[in-house]
Amino acid sequence: MNLDPVVSADRLAGHVTALTAHGPRCGDLPGVTAALRYMTDSLKAEGLAVKVERYGGELHDVNLVAEIPGASPDAVELCAHWDTTPDGVGADDNASGVAGVLEAARALRGLELPARTVRFCLFGGEETGFLGSTAHVRGITPGTESIVFEMIGYTAAGQGFPPQFAELVDPPSRGDFIALVGEPDSMHLVHDFALHATVPVFPFIVPVVARDLVMRSDHVPYWESRRRSLLVTDTADYRNPNYHRPTDTLDTLDLPFAAGVVEAAVRTITAAAYGT
Repeated sequence: MNLDPVVSADRLAGHVTALTAHGPRCGDLPGVTAALRYMTDSLKAEGLAVKVERYGGELHDVNLVAEIPGASPDAVELCAHWDTTPDGVGADDNASGVAGVLEAARALRGLELPARTVRFCLFGGEETGFLGSTAHVRGITPGTESIVFEMIGYTAAGQGFPPQFAELVDPPSRGDFIALVGEPDSMHLVHDFALHATVPVFPFIVPVVARDLVMRSDHVPYWESRRRSLLVTDTADYRNPNYHRPTDTLDTLDLPFAAGVVEAAVRTITAAAYGT
C-alpha cells in the first residue's frame, strides 16, 4: 500500500481558494460550473474516474462520485456537499469539507485492493434539503457507511450548543474541537475516528430525544435509510458567526486544524477499508 497520510494545510487552502473564486455555488450561477469543473479535474488528476450522478434537470442537480474499488461492494464513503446558499462563497460551509475530501482522495489513491470499496462523494443540494445525498443513498448497498464532512475549518475561543444539550452532556466551552456525531448504530465510526485523531474531538452519540437537533446535513439520508454514518463538524453556527453570510471566507479558517481532521479521516478510512 502506498499511503501518504500527510495532509497539507496549504493544499486545503488552494482548494478552498479555487472553490470560492467564482462566487456562490447555487442555482445557475457561474460558481456552480466552475466548482464542478474544478472538483472533477482534481479527482481525475489523482487517477480516479469520476461518475456524474444527476438527480434533476437543473445545472446544479449534480453529485460527483469517485471510488477505489475493493473486494466488497459495501463501501466506506467520505462525503461533503459542494453547494452554498446565495449569501456567500461558503469557505467553511462547505468548501472546507470538499477540500478535505479532495485531499483525502490524494492521500488514499494508492490503496491496493482494499477489502471494502472506498468512495469519495461530493453532493449537491444539501442546502435545499439533502437532495443529492438522498438520491445517492438510493443506489448504494445496505452495508455501505459514510463519514460526512460538514464544515471542518473554523475554530474559536467560544463555543455554543443547543440549550437542550446541557441536560445530556457537559459541552466544551472553547471551539477548538471537531464534533463527531453518530447514532448508536454508528458508535464504531465515532470511536475509530476519535482513536485516530490528533486534534481535540467531542464524541457525541445522539439519544433519541435529541435526534432532531442534529438532522442538518448529508448524514440524514443515511440514518433515515438505516445506514451507518458519522457527522464530522465544527458545529456550524454554534461556533462560526460567518455561517451563511458573505463573511464566510478563506481568511477566517484554521486550516492546520482542518488538516488534522482530514488526517484522522484518512487513517479511519484506511483501517475500515482493510478491516483492521
